Amino acid sequence: MKNKLLLSPTLLLCLLTYCSIVFCQSRVPDRYDIVISEIMADPTPTVGLPAVEYVELHSRLPVPCRIDGWKLKIGNTMKVLPSMEFDSAGYAILIAYKYLEDFIEYSAHVYTLSSLSLTDGGQTLVLYNAADQVIHSVSYRQKWHTESIKQEGGWSLEMLDESLPCWGEENWNSSTSPYGGTPGFPNAASTDLYDHDPPVLERVTLINDHTLRIFFSEPLSPQTADLFSSPFVIYPSGTPSDSLAITVEEVLEVPYMFTALDLRLSHPLAEGVEYTVELTGKLCDCAGNEMPIGRTIRCGVPDKPEQGDLVINEVLSHPFDKEDADFIEIFNKSSKIIDLKHVKIGSGGDTIPLKAVWASSSGGQLFPNGYCALCKNKKLTMGRYLVPEPLNLLQCDSLPAYNNDEGVVFLTDKSLQTIDRLQYTEDMHYEKLLTTEGVSLERLSPLRPTQDPGNWHSAASSAGFATPGYANSQQLPDGDGTAFSIAPEVISPDNDGFEDFAEFSLCFPEPGNRLTLRIFDASGHPVSILANNVLCGTEACFRWEGLDNDRNRLPSGMYVVIAQYWNVQGKSGRKKKVVSIAGW
Repeated sequence: MKNKLLLSPTLLLCLLTYCSIVFCQSRVPDRYDIVISEIMADPTPTVGLPAVEYVELHSRLPVPCRIDGWKLKIGNTMKVLPSMEFDSAGYAILIAYKYLEDFIEYSAHVYTLSSLSLTDGGQTLVLYNAADQVIHSVSYRQKWHTESIKQEGGWSLEMLDESLPCWGEENWNSSTSPYGGTPGFPNAASTDLYDHDPPVLERVTLINDHTLRIFFSEPLSPQTADLFSSPFVIYPSGTPSDSLAITVEEVLEVPYMFTALDLRLSHPLAEGVEYTVELTGKLCDCAGNEMPIGRTIRCGVPDKPEQGDLVINEVLSHPFDKEDADFIEIFNKSSKIIDLKHVKIGSGGDTIPLKAVWASSSGGQLFPNGYCALCKNKKLTMGRYLVPEPLNLLQCDSLPAYNNDEGVVFLTDKSLQTIDRLQYTEDMHYEKLLTTEGVSLERLSPLRPTQDPGNWHSAASSAGFATPGYANSQQLPDGDGTAFSIAPEVISPDNDGFEDFAEFSLCFPEPGNRLTLRIFDASGHPVSILANNVLCGTEACFRWEGLDNDRNRLPSGMYVVIAQYWNVQGKSGRKKKVVSIAGW
């Protein structure tokens, strides 16, 4: 009989543990095996825990594990982590060394750094393995605490569902522990979340002549089968996908959030040509939702933005309930493709802004006749207003703060040369509004001067008082080209977005004209003077909202509009039109 090797249960357990640790040390760490699961950025005023900032790491592996040479990037500061051991599905707590005595009773797995400083308002944390590969990242924000009282301090942010580690804000909230946090233990706020939505192609930008970067609505799974096998085809728009296609030679992930892919092209895109990027392979998010094959997005070689190419088209400077939800909408009235990484949005100032930030530091192409709303809080904007084109909204965390009642909005190029400038006031709003809170100012025509007060109006109530990312509810119709025209000829000035005002347009054969424009009621009594000996060029436009000279509402009925004009050459004329008020 052969001899049998007998192991005691204790020895067997030690052997299995050793093998597990060796296995974990020897293999290349997978993304999301260890995650940042809890963040205490503002520990005061304390709720129950010591007044100590900490970052919690959680191993999602079913076996014990040891890691060496890993790093944690906090904002712009890189911290080398000590050697760390995790139990099966275990935890490790990172704190500053000086707080070790205060904190060690809360966890058997406390590890110290020379210092640890987390920004209360939020910053980005990136966890790297020894090979400098990103394992997990979180760009936390103070506003992730959905209860305002917990934003004041003493409560940690906890990951809600660790099966969705690449989710952002939706997967984080305040701890529900009576101590304010759960360092070293399962998160008190833990819950099951569900993701049934596939990723969406959001925007594109050119990194260089041979690299196109595509942004997605959420991180992509590294396990996607087709991720690195060129799951895209690029071809001139309007041609068959197999005609004149540009070969994608390589696909690269873009760390640290993995919400973008870089496509290395066989040859550069041609200037002046619009291209279509089409998905032809399999791409999934971290929940396994597959993006439908055939989805497309446009791209091209962008041009330098110049004055007048882009215009400020809508301004929300007075959000509801003092919320930090301003937005500025831009409209591309040029024939150019313009990349927003070459555009700055600013506030204040006369010839240059007092403050200016990139409209999109990562980039995004805006095509002719395209809209883009730069949002201080995109999620809040989408919750407050009707948004039929959500891809036209762009999160801009650093969007300058704009005063409620008056201020200056600037658009410039990278050298601060003016593209457009608006000095807005509350008087530009529809004056019969009870409040301008939550009501945007909309531009009536991209062709008329930005600073013309008559070119702005409150967004219509029927549109929800704002139209971020799509055509304005208040727009001027095109003129009919006659010497004196009124459009529309019947108005109902109730701010419902339908024929709230009339536009009086006059075209002169030569400049230097003086104009008087008066409105009379059906009995011949003058009720309003829109212009009194005003100097005009070859064109003049005036808006009437059915009000008299004292800004009182006029009754329904027919009104006569008389335009009298003359110039220094002695030429003069008189035109008459009829406009009606249908009702309020």
